[in-house]
Order: sequence, then C-alpha cells, then structure tokens
Amino acid sequence: MDLATDTLPNGVNLANIGSLIDAITTSPALADVVFKARSQWQGGTRTEVTVDEVHSNNANISSPDRQFKLYVDEPPYLGGNDSAPNPVETVAAGLCGCLTAGIASNAALFGTELEKIQVEVDVRFDVHGVLGLNKAAPNGAIGLHYKVTLKAKDPLLADKLIRSKETIDRKSPVKQTLELPLHITTEVVIEQ
Repeated sequence: MDLATDTLPNGVNLANIGSLIDAITTSPALADVVFKARSQWQGGTRTEVTVDEVHSNNANISSPDRQFKLYVDEPPYLGGNDSAPNPVETVAAGLCGCLTAGIASNAALFGTELEKIQVEVDVRFDVHGVLGLNKAAPNGAIGLHYKVTLKAKDPLLADKLIRSKETIDRKSPVKQTLELPLHITTEVVIEQ
C-alpha cells in the first residue's frame, strides 16, 4: 500500500502518518514527543483543563490556534456537582478514543472499509482506599475491561477486523500507559 497516494480510507490520513514515519526515520530525535495538559481549579471539584501543545524534540509543533478545553468534575456522592466527567471517566474516555482511532487506522492500512467501531470501557475500583476506609486497599483501579464492536462494509472481512483490533491491543499507547509501570516525577510550587 502506498501511504502517500491513499485518499483517507476510513477518514484516516495515511499520507500524514507516512510523512511522520519518513521524518522520524530521517531524524530519530523527532520521535521524542511530549503531550501537554494544564489545569485551573474552577471551585469545588471542577477543573478546566487546557490542551494546546505537543512537543517533538523539545519544540512545540502545534499550530498557534490549537486549543482544546476539557472539564472535569466529580459526581455529588464524591463531593462534586456532576457538571462534567470525573477524572477516571476521562481516563476511560482517553482509552476509548485511542482504541477507536487505532482500529480505524489499522483497518485503513489493512484495506478494510468500516461501518462501525464501538468501544465500551469499564474501570473497576474498590473505593475503600480512596475514601480512607481501609488503608490496605488500593487507591487505583483494580481492573479494566473493554469490549469492541466492529462492522465492515464487506461482511467477508471479519479476519481483517480481528487483525485491526488485535494490533491495537498490542500497540495502543494509552492501554500500555495504563498497564505498564510508568516512571512519574512530581514537583510543587507554593506561591506567596
């Protein structure tokens, strides 16, 4: 398949992906990518999150007009006003988006036109730890399950649908971030 000449199968710009692969092959330092987000407290448990920069090789590669606002809150039983998804739901949403985009891209690469991709993510918690009721209980999730429903325009391509899903199971950056150990650093700034 010639990535440069394909015209948006499944709405995926394979030419742009091919250009990125070529650029990284020529300059491997471009593969060092940092996605950035920052938040501002809105009162209570509500937060406004701004996403506007992606850095490659220590340089912002985003257009100046790229800016997305997301809102996060908690439901009433966790002290919030339920004005937006809670942080765990946004993690689940991120996984849904990653799996959906990956399956659409893989299917395009495998020459499969799609009619439907539906992803359902369940994140299971034992909130004893989060609520401080049991210090031995974990604060994080204790399980995650997702179900993918797919439909191709050609019903004879079920094997390519399975391949598209199995490929993203192995390669999803969000799934791997959730399941692999991740080195996290932190800092705090106290304003006077």
